[in-house]
Amino acid sequence: MLIELADSAWIAEDDKFSVGGLRIGSRMTIIRLNDGSLFVHSPIALSKPLLDSIDSIGKPKYIIAPNTMHHLFARQFQDPYRDADLYIVPGLKKKRKDLSNAKELSDSSDLRWSSEIKQHSVRGISKLEEVVFFDQQSKTLILTDLAFYITANYPLFTRAFFWLNGAYNRFSPSWMFKLFFLKHKSEFKRSIDYILEWDFERIIISHGKVVETGGKKIFRWVFRKM
Repeated sequence: MLIELADSAWIAEDDKFSVGGLRIGSRMTIIRLNDGSLFVHSPIALSKPLLDSIDSIGKPKYIIAPNTMHHLFARQFQDPYRDADLYIVPGLKKKRKDLSNAKELSDSSDLRWSSEIKQHSVRGISKLEEVVFFDQQSKTLILTDLAFYITANYPLFTRAFFWLNGAYNRFSPSWMFKLFFLKHKSEFKRSIDYILEWDFERIIISHGKVVETGGKKIFRWVFRKM
């Protein structure tokens, strides 16, 4: 169930995940920290095989809902891991009353993973409130909905949708992202510049192909021209 991408970095995928009839799949990322505990980014639906796979590498200590869209399985995932801390972006406090006791995910917080995993709350996209992460050990940038990379193994309708949205067969933000979420380009550009200070090689996204090499160059080319 878990796919190892690097030492202490794994992903798990739900290929059947759909939104509004659009089958886009979903991806969870797990980073094992130096103390052996697990940092879980954007949980997917939890099954017994997935639970067993996770338990074989460690115990989740931090569970992350990284934007206002990726929260569906946060509570389900926390149930078997009661000692884990759930972190959510501020906008989810109103959207998910059942998550009101979760900790707030913000750059000003004293976060216990910060010596190993850097983070940044992306500016200029207030409705999405996405927080991006950088795992320094594996040189991996972890995004959620800032970009997509839909390829030929997706259903025809999904491929057509993302072709129209400019994110088929390439790493790119969608036109819908630019239209509905990107409201302050100057603030967004400052966030892009901040992220480009990180030394990443790989990019993991929640929907689509993982960028294994040359990630920083691709990220710079795609987002600097927006």
